[in-house]
Amino acid sequence: MQYSNNPQSFVNGFYSASRNVFLTVSVAIAMYGFSASFKTAKRHLVKDISLFIMLYALLLGITNLIYFKRYLTKLENEQKIGENVPNYIDFQMLRVHAYLKVYFLIILAVLLIAGTIRFINRRFLRK
Repeated sequence: MQYSNNPQSFVNGFYSASRNVFLTVSVAIAMYGFSASFKTAKRHLVKDISLFIMLYALLLGITNLIYFKRYLTKLENEQKIGENVPNYIDFQMLRVHAYLKVYFLIILAVLLIAGTIRFINRRFLRK
């Protein structure tokens, strides 16, 4: 079976996956803030669930980023050996978008670490 290699479709998929990561993080942050309206036991449960959702978003973003960078490398290698890569593919700008996602994932990791520290303090260190 022959598959078409359409870089624009792949780039669109990357942006769609990035949007999913941003939306998932937004849901997790909203849940974390919304947890204040619950009673103590349920408040902690909702906060814990929101941390797991943030972890899921981080892993989803990392996986998506690795996949995207591998595809870009393959496209660049195809261009180097003389394959026909569409003119509208700007590798430099696509790498900038990948770096922006790395920046977002670093911020997400910091939020996740801060939330995990609060989780550990709340669950194990408070008396």
